[in-house]
Amino acid sequence: MTTIKVIGDILSGNYQPTLTGNRIVDASLIDHFFQNLAATLHLPPIAVTAEHHWNFKVDPTVLYLVDQRIIQVTDRLLEHHNVIAVTHSDLLRGQVTLAQNQLQSKHLINTNKKDVQSFS
Repeated sequence: MTTIKVIGDILSGNYQPTLTGNRIVDASLIDHFFQNLAATLHLPPIAVTAEHHWNFKVDPTVLYLVDQRIIQVTDRLLEHHNVIAVTHSDLLRGQVTLAQNQLQSKHLINTNKKDVQSFS
């Protein structure tokens, strides 16, 4: 099973965006989002994780759901088929419907089995 990483804040490096400015609140909001995503996609909780120390390197075996505000910093991220923009408000509210739709439209989710396909 492919790993899904949700990136809504970055705690290390030169560029350190946040969701709210409060690390504890940010971690909780991102956790809430990825837990909702795992439940919606019927994935085990370990298949979806938060990544707080991302260095903008894209692993082809990992699926990244990234806050659109972070993606706006570099337009090269969307060149990767395994990087999907998630709206900032969806991350804040834990709404996963748009992310699920994007995963389905890019055929990264097998809708019959409710599982993530390997895309590497």
